[in-house]
Amino acid sequence: MKTAVYTIIIVSLALGSASGQSDQDVLGKVLEEVGFTRADLGYQPKGYWNRFPLDIPYRLTSFNDLFAKPLKLIDYSTVMANTVELYMDPTYADTASDGLYKLVYNLGVDKKLGGLRSYPIDLLPAPEGDKPFEQAVRTLFRMAGEDMSDIQRQQFAEFERLPDSVQTIIAQLLVNLADAIKWRNLAFRNCDPEDLQKAIEIRDLAISQEDGLVYYPELDDIAANIDFPSLHYAALKIASAAEQSELSLRSYVDSVDEDLTIDIPTPFGKILILTPGSSPLVIPDSGCLLVFDFGRPITYSGCVGATATLENPVSVLIDLGGNDNYQPADEHLPNAGVGLCGIGMVIDSDGNDRYEGSVYAQGAGLFGVGVLLDRNGDDIYNAQLSAQGCGYFGIGLCLDISGNDKYYLYCDGQGLGGVGGGIGVCASFDGNDQYVAEKDPEVYDHADYHSQHKINASWVHGAGKGRRGDITDGHSWAGGLGAIIDIHGNDHYLSGNFSLGVSYWFATGIAVDRYGDDIYESCYFTQGSGAHYCNSLLLDESGNDRHELYETAGAALGFGWDFANALLINKGGDDSYRAKMISMGLAQIRSNAFLIDTDGNDRYLLGKGTPGLGEATYRAGMDKPLPLLTYYYYTKSFGGFIDIGGEDTYHEFEIASDSATATTDTLTTEHPLARDNSLWLQPARADSTFGFNNFGVGLDIRDGIIPELLLWESQ
Repeated sequence: MKTAVYTIIIVSLALGSASGQSDQDVLGKVLEEVGFTRADLGYQPKGYWNRFPLDIPYRLTSFNDLFAKPLKLIDYSTVMANTVELYMDPTYADTASDGLYKLVYNLGVDKKLGGLRSYPIDLLPAPEGDKPFEQAVRTLFRMAGEDMSDIQRQQFAEFERLPDSVQTIIAQLLVNLADAIKWRNLAFRNCDPEDLQKAIEIRDLAISQEDGLVYYPELDDIAANIDFPSLHYAALKIASAAEQSELSLRSYVDSVDEDLTIDIPTPFGKILILTPGSSPLVIPDSGCLLVFDFGRPITYSGCVGATATLENPVSVLIDLGGNDNYQPADEHLPNAGVGLCGIGMVIDSDGNDRYEGSVYAQGAGLFGVGVLLDRNGDDIYNAQLSAQGCGYFGIGLCLDISGNDKYYLYCDGQGLGGVGGGIGVCASFDGNDQYVAEKDPEVYDHADYHSQHKINASWVHGAGKGRRGDITDGHSWAGGLGAIIDIHGNDHYLSGNFSLGVSYWFATGIAVDRYGDDIYESCYFTQGSGAHYCNSLLLDESGNDRHELYETAGAALGFGWDFANALLINKGGDDSYRAKMISMGLAQIRSNAFLIDTDGNDRYLLGKGTPGLGEATYRAGMDKPLPLLTYYYYTKSFGGFIDIGGEDTYHEFEIASDSATATTDTLTTEHPLARDNSLWLQPARADSTFGFNNFGVGLDIRDGIIPELLLWESQ
């Protein structure tokens, strides 16, 4: 009888398609099969949910609503990807000078707190008179209550060798940096300078927070007193002023004298102006307020475009060209777009650049805003921890517009939203890019027990991570928003555990790849996966893609554990998926998990005898309340697998050799339940665990739509 019922459903759906009714709502029908609607997805915690972690501070303004309506992750992430596609398009800067401002606002400020809206920033004009630059410098000294008599007059004379228009543009940038310093200082006016200094010196947030191993009370104290609107206003002003200066001065590269080095100290860091030259230059300086290079190949061996002291609250680097090397001599120095309790910003216009860093580099923020924008060139990004788009209590953006780029780090970055509602975004507009996190503990030891300590926990590629203090000292902090967004190119993502649209502990993780044939290689808790009260999405919008898992190879491809909303959505292309265990639309401990693939001839390989492919695992407490825990009983869970279109194959496999990473030497048979053009339930209706608001449904169907996706496909 059960098989007959399922056959009738599939025949009914197929007849609808044959009759031209291709607009059938497949997701709605899958939910309806077990008496659910979209309103049954997600969670709205209640005060009477005993033992539920209700009072978790630093949740982002988006978190609760996404937690309640997980399908809105599609809209939320699509808007972020639209932002990248619009404002990082290299042609945008041909007619507008607000692209960086829009990116900092839409990807960072708006996602952190909002409040401000993206109306144009009113920039201050350059000082009037015949020496606007000197007047701008005097403004900085007046702000600090200092005398500028120690400034070498020769340096002002050197500056006056620049064309008048160049002098005016740089002077205007400088007065706006001075105004931004005022707002940055207002932001921290109620914070203890000793706490700020302690925060700046922390280097282990990447490895000490997810399990609450170290508690830093100064971070709580700063968070209680910071004025974020003032800080964000300062960051937006800097983004606007810096980009306008960069775009305006491009046309003057050939009209400035060569081999000029203008070096002027100020109370807030030195000003360096470098004009083109025939030989490479090494800049060892740190604590710079402004570095402006007209195109000389430079090795930046100090802390540039990064704030690492309270005396240097703002640092901006604008480099108009040259194959540059960012490599601080001291590995403890942050560099290249880092805001530690301040604002650090780098704009590199052109050249094949090499970015080297240790902890905090290449777009990272701690109670601050750090931004790296690289417009063009085949670039190399290497770092250790907390880099390449990483935020803790602050905002970190790593933005690369074009070129075939290579990213590598140990862990925590390439789009990590860390503790304190941090925002971390790694975004690329064009190029065949490689994103790599070190998976081998013998190279860097961040081994994770989910893979028998053979593979590292990565926390990369669109990862949100909070501080789970309930198992240590009781100080639990929400994570933030981590996102990796790649628009064009055939890209390769390689990581260990916790990666690729993953989240943990009141955080959100998003990975979006819009065009190209992509390869996703990772291990466990990955590729649209989440654990412990979180929201996750991996969205691939086109191309023939490979989703590969290695080693323990599970908890992935749309997998939720403990009140997690976890989605993997792949649109178009002939795609392949491979996992050993518990993957592919599997919900465990009252989660909502989906794997949705639309169009294409797809291939699914799942380990023999493991849950997955549209399943929800029953757990005690779902049928009736446990003595001390009720919220399992009050809530609902759903594991959904949907494949629309194409001729698809489903197999299960066993490893035929002793190799834990073997992907070819396998014994493969047809999957006993999942089939092309069929429907299945897990648990089955006849199973004793069926029901209890805990359902798993798999559906492979020739035609139909997901309305939430159609909304954006029609744009």
